[in-house]
Amino acid sequence: MRKRYLSLAVTLALGALPLTGHAACTTSIGMVLPLTGSLGAMGQENVKAGQLAAAQFNKAGGINGCRLDLKVADSRTQPAIAVDADKKLVDISGVPAIVGALSSGVSMAMLTSVNVPSKVVQISPGSTSPAFTALAKEGKLHGYWFRTPPSDALQGVAMADVVHNKAKLKRVAVIYLNNPYGIGLANRFKEAFTAYGDTVTAMVPYNPKQPSYRSEVTQALQGNPQGLFLVGYPTESATIMREWISNGGANTYMFPDALNSPQFISDVGGKYLNGHVWGTVPGSTTTKSLPLVKSAFKRMYGHGFTQPYDTNTYDAVAVIALAMEAGKCDTGTCIKDHIRGITENPKGTPIKASIKGFKEAKKLLAEGKPIRYIGSSGTLQFNAEGDVSGPEVVWQVKNGKIVDIETMSPQQISAITKKLGLK
Repeated sequence: MRKRYLSLAVTLALGALPLTGHAACTTSIGMVLPLTGSLGAMGQENVKAGQLAAAQFNKAGGINGCRLDLKVADSRTQPAIAVDADKKLVDISGVPAIVGALSSGVSMAMLTSVNVPSKVVQISPGSTSPAFTALAKEGKLHGYWFRTPPSDALQGVAMADVVHNKAKLKRVAVIYLNNPYGIGLANRFKEAFTAYGDTVTAMVPYNPKQPSYRSEVTQALQGNPQGLFLVGYPTESATIMREWISNGGANTYMFPDALNSPQFISDVGGKYLNGHVWGTVPGSTTTKSLPLVKSAFKRMYGHGFTQPYDTNTYDAVAVIALAMEAGKCDTGTCIKDHIRGITENPKGTPIKASIKGFKEAKKLLAEGKPIRYIGSSGTLQFNAEGDVSGPEVVWQVKNGKIVDIETMSPQQISAITKKLGLK
């Protein structure tokens, strides 16, 4: 069941607004994100952003007269646990759409084991592996996959450019997590970095939850690299960094989006990282929705965004809700068929991410008029594979804190990709 009818008293207790002329009911969307595990700190904040979007949509009147119920499950950053949670949301709660996951390995397991076979839409706010694009091009995802951050096909090129032109390194070792995220980003970086004529001295995979990573670090140190590109999640990466530092590895470090984490910086020790880090992370294009969502988040939680993918999570919930409103949907097939219509229609009225914006969207859709949602993370122009384009933010560590220093636009990254002769 996608809609569940409740007594008015229970609905009000849940915080819904009574809607004149409509029965009290709920429409559910699932969310599978890490509240614990390697990406727990990131996932907890991302969930808050998704809950903000749901709360605002409910204050705007809900979905097709029903209260939006965001059902959250903990993936623990583990594929098997996430698949089990996803299956319960789909089979028992009957959700037609899932927001999740962060880890590409977790998202891949959910997508192929549960959501595509069940014809449930999955929008990831943080899975960036190029492997999803490849599967979509092979026709294996049937249009049920979308993501709100850009693919690591962009981040890998951006990082290679940063290492070559800013860090001025010619020889780099890569240690990467042995999952779709780590493999995809490490390989894309190697492809772009070597296209500059530079050298990757070692490509060393690692598996999570090992008591020690001395063997991997020893292997990566061979060939005298000038720096380390570490692709992994915060918990294991902190251990790897301590091994690298204690073994006298070169002290220029490159970190991707998953390590754009204050906790990771603290666990390694700011004194070891200050002035020695070059990082990249998918960023948010400055849209008219971004300041509205930032302000609303701070009002609701008492602090601003602290993690990557907060805006991406907000947008994932908003896109699903608007698609359901536009198509009067309660199935995944209906939702996927309406997503591009509410994000890409050039004749649509621009809709900002806010209670006022959602009210306007509902009114226009009820009148049969087109809308165009302006995301807080970007314009959300989904291509045939469910991918979006977006900027990459370059960051460093100064005084123990993460500091953004530059934004590379999608156009800049595209030009670099073309210059290097890459696809």
